[in-house]
Amino acid sequence: MEQEGVIKYRLAFRESNIRIDKASLHTLNQYRSIMLALGLMGQDNARYEGYGFGNISLRCLETNEAFWISGSQTGHLAELSSSDVPLVTQSYPEENTIVAQGLTLPSSESMTHAVIYQQIAKINAVIHVHSPDIWLHRRALNLVSTPESVTYGTPEMAKSVAQLVKTQADLASPLVFGMDGHEDGVVVAGENLTQCASSLKLLLEQAKACS
Repeated sequence: MEQEGVIKYRLAFRESNIRIDKASLHTLNQYRSIMLALGLMGQDNARYEGYGFGNISLRCLETNEAFWISGSQTGHLAELSSSDVPLVTQSYPEENTIVAQGLTLPSSESMTHAVIYQQIAKINAVIHVHSPDIWLHRRALNLVSTPESVTYGTPEMAKSVAQLVKTQADLASPLVFGMDGHEDGVVVAGENLTQCASSLKLLLEQAKACS
């Protein structure tokens, strides 16, 4: 099994005291807590060799392309503080490069989030979860997926996500897709985190009904 939490993109990181605003931090924690309770995000010694899994982000509307994202290996935290949420300011998928700042390194899946924000202007929130139930039943749930040959955090994944998003851009949000080459990986992107969380909870209920 591929190791979780390993940053594979090139990271231009500037350590700084930049802080997420209180309202956005509250919103991130509100929906992150739901994902933790459902077992879709977090850290568990019995899963993925004990590495943290899942991540959540919000577009930083003031700077358009920029977004706040949960920091790398913060899955064990019950609640994120402002120092646990870095700001991705620029992304260059073709060069496999992320530019970010803060006090914690951005999630290893930051490039996937970045590509989605670049492709669809109406998307303001992204949640990447690990759900064996949804992932195993993704075909029955009619989820589109990235190819099995493509692993997370790679330029190939960024390209695959960009192509997939283009085919789905005109559909009503949220956008939902699986990652065939990333065990249990499922991504939901929507206009807000309420929409993303609601979609995930419904998918989880439907997946469990398939068992």
